Amino acid sequence: MPCKILSICLLCLGFQHCSSRECVDPLISSLYASSFLASSRYNFLYSANFAKLYGSSGWSPSPRDRQPWLQVDLGRKYRLVAIATQGTFNSYDWITKYTLLYGDRPDSWTPYIMKGGNSTLPANWNYYQEKRNVFHYSFTAKHIRLLPLAWNTENGGKIGVRLELYGCSYDSYVLQYNGDDSVVYMYPEKRSRTLQDHIAINFKTLEQDGLLLHSEGIQGDLFTLELKRGRLYLHISLGSSVIHKVDGRTTLSAGSLLDNLHWHYVTIKRYGRQVNFTVDSHTVTAICKGEFTHLDLDTQLYVGGVIEQNLPHLPTTQNFQGCLENVFINGVNIINMAKREEPEIRIPRKVKRTIIIPVTSLPMTFAGPNNYLQVPGFFRRPRMFVKFKFRSWDYTGLLMFTRFADDLGALELGLSEGQINVTIFQPGKKKLQFAAGYRLNDGYWHTVDLAARDNLLTLTIDEEEGSPLKITNPFTIRTGDRYFFGGCPKTNNTIRKCETKLNRFHGCMQHIFIDNEQLDIDIILQRQWGRYAELLLGTCGITDRCSPNPCEHEGRCIQSWDDFICLCENTGYKGEVCHMSVYKESCEAYRLSGKYWSGNYTIDPDLSGPLKPFEVYCKMKSYKAWTVILHDRVDGTKVTGSSIDRPYIGNVNYWNASWDEVTALANTSLYCEQWIDYSCYKSRLLNTPSTSPHSFGSLTSPSTSKPTVTTACSWRTLMTSCETLFG
Repeated sequence: MPCKILSICLLCLGFQHCSSRECVDPLISSLYASSFLASSRYNFLYSANFAKLYGSSGWSPSPRDRQPWLQVDLGRKYRLVAIATQGTFNSYDWITKYTLLYGDRPDSWTPYIMKGGNSTLPANWNYYQEKRNVFHYSFTAKHIRLLPLAWNTENGGKIGVRLELYGCSYDSYVLQYNGDDSVVYMYPEKRSRTLQDHIAINFKTLEQDGLLLHSEGIQGDLFTLELKRGRLYLHISLGSSVIHKVDGRTTLSAGSLLDNLHWHYVTIKRYGRQVNFTVDSHTVTAICKGEFTHLDLDTQLYVGGVIEQNLPHLPTTQNFQGCLENVFINGVNIINMAKREEPEIRIPRKVKRTIIIPVTSLPMTFAGPNNYLQVPGFFRRPRMFVKFKFRSWDYTGLLMFTRFADDLGALELGLSEGQINVTIFQPGKKKLQFAAGYRLNDGYWHTVDLAARDNLLTLTIDEEEGSPLKITNPFTIRTGDRYFFGGCPKTNNTIRKCETKLNRFHGCMQHIFIDNEQLDIDIILQRQWGRYAELLLGTCGITDRCSPNPCEHEGRCIQSWDDFICLCENTGYKGEVCHMSVYKESCEAYRLSGKYWSGNYTIDPDLSGPLKPFEVYCKMKSYKAWTVILHDRVDGTKVTGSSIDRPYIGNVNYWNASWDEVTALANTSLYCEQWIDYSCYKSRLLNTPSTSPHSFGSLTSPSTSKPTVTTACSWRTLMTSCETLFG
């Protein structure tokens, strides 16, 4: 979808609302037969255009189709909220699982991801009952593609699909940014003062970094939305003061791997200091620092980047590159105003060029247990050049394998423990093996550039030409006629066979170059110059299962392509997601479990709740246990100059425990006490007689009375002790 700044990509599509009615219109039932496309068909009676819900037939692919798919062109962009499926009418043909892809164009896809990071949707159990899946977040698309994953095989059953999509129309206003341009919205009366805000913006990009929105005020107010390392950050300040040492800057972050060329939907809602920040289906809530409630911004708001460089709070992030859609600032449609060239919009610089994303740059996903891609190469050349990009969470996997001509050996590129391993096999000789890179399984795109000739191999990671890996051992290069990416096919052919001990690669690849020529994967596969299995073309289906972190109590999340684990060491919790506390909730619980000796113990009064464990002293008795919490007021504190108008206030800070944690302990206890020792010269404790020049006393409960005369006093509090109610 090429678009130009000020040249609107009108996909005739909408904003956040669809209409005044509910967004549940059936979208497929009224389409013409030409709107349906499939990878194959069983015969004419099972063509793609018969795949309408409650139709008289259904779609079934050819039995020889190894990767069947059904595709629907909706004709325009819609907001989609649900999908329903059935099997083929009056048959044993139905699917039980499938994956749904969606997009603006039929060669670039986004997989629908359910809660928990799973992309497999449940389907039918017979041919006639409708199975409806309601999306946990709505999304916009013009094209959808259904990929059957499992189906009924009893009684001769095969793949059979009838479907319907539900949603509503959607108007789309799009601008594409090239990194050297900006749209500036001038505030009415050259300022904006708001108690509440509602901001919405959709974007898609291939870049990890980019500035989307920025505005600031002379009083220290700030509003910035930026993309950093594929994650979205919102910086907001309702006012700061150097004199009063008030820093109002609050930062929220959400989303992950947002540089995947998929549309992402951002909503920011603020009322006073309360802020809700939503990216796709993930919402983060925060209270702004400081005591101000209004956002005071001066002059203008920058959309997509900043050309001027004289702003004091401007971040160093580069300008945004990609497409923005439906930018709404408190009900104002910024992109529509830019299209109409309204006076509130200023364009500091015209676009110099238009970015068109070629088909060959679209990614592919290796997601199956037997996935691989085989592409042709130039045979018996003395030099080898291979370049590609990949992203993955897996520690190991085969990236590329090729066998040399004339039985000279083979070369293997593999991912191992987050590094790139280069292995050269030579007949009758010991294999040569070297490693480069660090933590390359972090989910981000990484570039691998390999160049080789006789006795010299150079490997460059992420285009860091200053520190490439060079191998100068003796070996001979004569290129083979085929290259394998992601895995090796299962075959009995021993000639130029792909052989590896590495696991199959699970992740995404794009920008594959062989001998300095970029491969057009679609043309190669259409003309049968290459082969593949369990490969998704036109999409990168990587999912970040660790964002937001599913591990509780600050557990560390580690993920692979299809799973995650939580490391709970040093958190005080255990279990699959660090949910169960490893400590008892009180000293009494320790006593009942057989711990009869007094000493220091760690307790967790709310067990699996949000409060952290803390250390206490347990005074064990034969019939009960006392939980003792130490604090910083055990030693005496001398007080002088206190009066009724200006009394002395002494704060008690508990060791190893916050007030919330002490409160949780008190709430689960049968009885608690805290002693305060008090001694004064020429003063009296509360309402005691003042006949003596010295006063001594102790308090075991709170009181609002104060000494009437104070010349010199000292006081101290003893430890807090609780008798725990347990069982």
